[in-house]
Amino acid sequence: MSWARWLRACLLVTGLAWMPASMHAQETEAQSVDSTELRIRERLRRLARPPGYDSILFLQDSVAEEDARLNRTSGSATAGDSTLAALRTLRGFALTEYNATEAQFDAGSRVLVLHGADGARARILREGNEITADSSITFDDATGRVRAVGAPTFTPETGDPVDADQLIFDLGEERGSATVAKTSYQQGGANWNVTGDMPFAAVDSTFMSHARFTSCDRDDPHYHFETDEIKIVGGSLLVARPVRMYFADVPVFWLPFIAQSINQGRTSGLLTPRFSVNDIVRTSGGHRRRVSNIGFYWAMSDYSDAIMAVDWFSDNFVALTSSMRYRFNTLFLNGSVNLRRYWRSTGATELALNTSHSWEIDERTQLRLSGNYTSSADFVRQNSFNPREVTQSIDSEGGISRRFGFGSLSVGLTRRQYLSNDRVEWTLPSANLSLSTITLLRAPPNRARFYNNVTWSGGATLTRRTLDRVQPDTFQVSQTDTERQNAGVRSNVSVGNITFSQSVDLSESTTLGVPEAWILLGDSANPTELITGAPARSITDQNLTWRTSVDYQQQLIGSTTITPRLSMSGAMFQSDTSQLAPAFVSAPSRVSFGAALKTDIYGFFPGFGGFEAIRHKVSPSVQYEWSPEKAPTDLQRNVFGSRAIQPRSVVTFTVNQTWEAKRAPQDGDTATTVAEAAPTSGGQPGEPSRVQSAQTVSLLALRTSAIRYDFIEADSVGSFLAGFETTRLSNQISSDFLRGLSVSLEHDLFDGGTGAPGSSPPRTFSPHLSSANFNFSLGSSSSIFRWLRGLAGGDVSEPAEEEVEDAELDVFDVTGTTDEANIIPTDAGSAPAPQSSSSGGRGGWNANIGYSLQRPRGQDRPASQMITGTVTMRPTASWNVSWRTAYDVDRGSFNDHTIRLSRDIHRWTANFDFLQTATGNWTFRFEVSLTDNRDLKFDYEQRNLDYGRPSGRR
Repeated sequence: MSWARWLRACLLVTGLAWMPASMHAQETEAQSVDSTELRIRERLRRLARPPGYDSILFLQDSVAEEDARLNRTSGSATAGDSTLAALRTLRGFALTEYNATEAQFDAGSRVLVLHGADGARARILREGNEITADSSITFDDATGRVRAVGAPTFTPETGDPVDADQLIFDLGEERGSATVAKTSYQQGGANWNVTGDMPFAAVDSTFMSHARFTSCDRDDPHYHFETDEIKIVGGSLLVARPVRMYFADVPVFWLPFIAQSINQGRTSGLLTPRFSVNDIVRTSGGHRRRVSNIGFYWAMSDYSDAIMAVDWFSDNFVALTSSMRYRFNTLFLNGSVNLRRYWRSTGATELALNTSHSWEIDERTQLRLSGNYTSSADFVRQNSFNPREVTQSIDSEGGISRRFGFGSLSVGLTRRQYLSNDRVEWTLPSANLSLSTITLLRAPPNRARFYNNVTWSGGATLTRRTLDRVQPDTFQVSQTDTERQNAGVRSNVSVGNITFSQSVDLSESTTLGVPEAWILLGDSANPTELITGAPARSITDQNLTWRTSVDYQQQLIGSTTITPRLSMSGAMFQSDTSQLAPAFVSAPSRVSFGAALKTDIYGFFPGFGGFEAIRHKVSPSVQYEWSPEKAPTDLQRNVFGSRAIQPRSVVTFTVNQTWEAKRAPQDGDTATTVAEAAPTSGGQPGEPSRVQSAQTVSLLALRTSAIRYDFIEADSVGSFLAGFETTRLSNQISSDFLRGLSVSLEHDLFDGGTGAPGSSPPRTFSPHLSSANFNFSLGSSSSIFRWLRGLAGGDVSEPAEEEVEDAELDVFDVTGTTDEANIIPTDAGSAPAPQSSSSGGRGGWNANIGYSLQRPRGQDRPASQMITGTVTMRPTASWNVSWRTAYDVDRGSFNDHTIRLSRDIHRWTANFDFLQTATGNWTFRFEVSLTDNRDLKFDYEQRNLDYGRPSGRR
């Protein structure tokens, strides 16, 4: 109910207490003056009697008696008249309450006056709506007007209160006015304070004049808006004209009008167009104007919404973006579809799509789908301003998983489109079936025999992968389309420490569109006969392998285990291009004997700094496998080669190392136990006690790949180096002292041939660093800096969890579905990009650094080195600085940049953004926006599409 209707109901419904003439006029005229006077005199005479004289007229207040008995003050929750307390419980009636230090009612003029004094305000309360005033509240029944004087306040049942110097309301016309009215409303998470005269206020609209409004919460606001006229329509729309903005008392800019929705929650309406100042007033002849986000937002329901927006980029394209989102929490269903259509200035059209869906059909079944698509990779490279978009692949995936009583089944698909060479990789389908473990002959451990508690588990996999490439004019084997299929079945039976394992795998590799001439002649074929589109067919290679084994694991000392193993394996091969194996040819079955030994070796050393002790853990593993000689046929020897069927005597060695440190416990670093408290702890026997706990951190972890050596191969060739089956060795390093530290090094161990007889040149041991990847994160709260502060006697406590999360926010994410930087629309929501905040202190910083090296052996392929880095810092409480870049060491130039400087100006935010992609496109944007209303902003943007243009052209 509006405050106008409430005032009318409040004053008219209580007419019996005020005896308005409209309800009793006929009765008063029918009675004589003398009888009326006698009745009044009799009532006054009875009122003069002492309390308790007449039990009917003078009832004791039961509520007051109860307060006195319980020694409660009159201000308690139950204070008041017992009749009033009973009226509050009545249903179907509206109760009006009056509070005042003094009340005056003139029966002749029908005027009621409520007075307030000595800090007590006159008050009228009805159905949750309230009017209070310091001086008085006057109701004139003849004119139907209510007047509140002395800082009156109207507080509706829902909404914000309205303060004024004087409040007048006409019940007959249902309109009122107030001078120097003050109110507020919530919009966009901010509290807006509005001050001004209110000459007209009705049920459906309200007018204010010479008003000012601001969201600044200071007594002397840093900024405010002034306007001559404001109209609020239905409590949902605010329109003001003209509008002037001031910083302190300095005018900054002028607007002819503003229109702002003040509805709470999501409402349908027009989107705010997005453009820069130089898009309207072009500052140079080469500047391309761009106006985007021209459209409509539709809140279809509480569970879905949609967006339709137009983006105009002069001399380039016109784009239409359509987006729909939905979320049904009761159905565990949510998703979105984002579609963007481009009409290029050349007449061509392009399409970009992004979609994401998730549905938990029931507690056992889940369905997921996320897709990205573009009709032209060149269009993305030429027009995208997002450095990530032009370097990452366009990925899509989907799948469904279901848990059954006998196991679980998952089926999925993936699609990956690479912008660098337009190749597309499909994985369709990818299926995996895992059967639940079955226990046979169950028995409790204390009564189990060797044949009890036998377990069986199994599963199956199926994968199909395709690779589509852009075909050159002349056939090249490295550019052909391929298709690979893999299927496998596995089974495991465990009886105590003995495990029986079986597996069968089938792989099929198909090369598509191979010319007949190349199949017959190979690389010596005439190039004119290898033109793409010539008579061609697909060629297929198939491999079938099977393996069965039995293992027995025996624990020796501590974590040391030995596992003897006996296995039998076989293989079959078929190829369309092989004259020896046009159909499947079986390899000789191989029987292998072996054992694996694993252990952990510890070394303990004294601590240093803030550590009590250091522990060095070495985990070596040695595995030996021996296979006797077989007698293959000539066909098997020609198809599989001598090494694949000759005897084997192979040893495999692996070692991992970890250095761990135990921190000294800090004050307050405790853990609760249920043990009896020690006498010195002050606890009582049987009560929980607190014992100090210590944290263990990993100083350094080193993992090395396995090294395999075949003694029989070395003897058959006559070269020690020929026995190494491992030709590449990789090492991985990590540490807790550098958050996110990941170092990966890969070495090519040998130079020359394979070591086989007749290979040239001979194999030589020549370690060569072929690839390296180095990544780590460093910040003001990193462990290494806390340790250094501990050495200096400073604070070494862990940072607060929320501080760590804030430091990891990605300030470079796109701002929404209609973001201008992206070509493919994303479902990043309508929220703006993270802005600077003054809630934190100064000095915090974080850095993420990565280094990648690809260094092939030989001079035919060049090496490549890339350094990537992200730095975020807060030099002051109001400034945020973020920078992400990639530097190509070999070219000696930066590939891309993303720079953001943010300045918090108390309710305002200033951003300086610069983005440059690897294709040469760049954009610079300066924006000052109101934090409480992002649509109110001033910005300047300069952009340049540099893809495919000569150097220096703009």
